[in-house]
Amino acid sequence: MVYGCSKNNIGEYYETMAGIAGFGAGPHSLISQLSDMVGGKFAYCLVHYLKINTRSKISFGASAIVSGRSTPLVSRYITLEGISVENMVFPIMVGNEKTYTRISFRCPAILDTGAFLSYLPTVLYQQLKNALRSVIRAEPFENDHLKHCYRFDPNFPTLIFYFSGGAELVLTKRNTIINDNNGLWCLAINPTNSGETIIGSLFQMDYMIGYDLENKSVSFRAVNCSNH
Repeated sequence: MVYGCSKNNIGEYYETMAGIAGFGAGPHSLISQLSDMVGGKFAYCLVHYLKINTRSKISFGASAIVSGRSTPLVSRYITLEGISVENMVFPIMVGNEKTYTRISFRCPAILDTGAFLSYLPTVLYQQLKNALRSVIRAEPFENDHLKHCYRFDPNFPTLIFYFSGGAELVLTKRNTIINDNNGLWCLAINPTNSGETIIGSLFQMDYMIGYDLENKSVSFRAVNCSNH
């Protein structure tokens, strides 16, 4: 089988990587050519990057776990409809539920396993940054690569990314904060002027993410990927 490849790649890659397999909708992608055998279904589960002795997994066809809440897939995009920031300082209980500050913002989003960080449109990123300031009550600063860092381990709130159709990603600190080599604690999100959201691999870790290309949907189910 021959499938598309590239030789002019931008980004940081491990020396042991042979390349990136494309699973897009184009006729030369690996999944497009396998479609008749797998019925357009595949699913992957990325283990957390700190678990160095455990492998991530991908499955196809009948073996693919496509379950949980789903969101429509239009071309290569899903639709982000908002982000919630948990109020960790003064949580108001409604029954057994904590209240959240929701930021409404509708934009196309891409799930990109080849990108470690995630990217938000600049306007949305600034709204999120302001909400985090009110919760953490500390002024963040920029380092060389990341725009929202602290010199201490913050009591970082849970973020929820809402997608059309009711699917969501509930992201705790282990998915949103990285500790760099200088001892800084940084938000794994940067702004972008592209107008679209990129959901990087850190946000996708410990989620079973299933694609059903025939029904044009993507599903999310929180799991421990080390056990799948």
